[in-house]
Amino acid sequence: MAREIDSTWLWHYRYGHFNVNSLKTFYQKNMVIGLPNIIHFNMVCENCVVGKQHRKEFPQRKSWRAKKVLELVHSDFYGPINPSLNEGKRYFITFINDYSRKTWVYFLQDKFKACNAFKNFKTHVENEVERTIKILRTNRGGEFCSKEFQDFCDEHGIQRHLTAAYTP
Repeated sequence: MAREIDSTWLWHYRYGHFNVNSLKTFYQKNMVIGLPNIIHFNMVCENCVVGKQHRKEFPQRKSWRAKKVLELVHSDFYGPINPSLNEGKRYFITFINDYSRKTWVYFLQDKFKACNAFKNFKTHVENEVERTIKILRTNRGGEFCSKEFQDFCDEHGIQRHLTAAYTP
């Protein structure tokens, strides 16, 4: 059994790294039964210091934005959805044009149809605006990581940008 020598540390840990001055107030006002007199000294709890550190925020604005339609398209895959939608469709995929923020949603029965959904989207949208998709930005979810899809993008001159996991 591990024991802490000083009872101040022990009560600091028991109360989830509570402030020592607040523990002293608890003792003075008899708010906790069995709490010994807390002797305040310059305590530095490593866990408290690490917990109070702030990580650097993600930038609010991207460093690069598309200047033309279809220059950059974002895509993500969602599912399975329970209960399923009409015709047993349990997944959906979104395509967002970075320039106009226009969004297209395709509903799918299974996740293996993501490549076909992108091909349909590409044909539809390129005919609509008479421009080609330059960059497709996706996460590393696996739906667009097949060799077939990479070959398709290479054949049509589409650059692939993969975002880091769990980042906005």
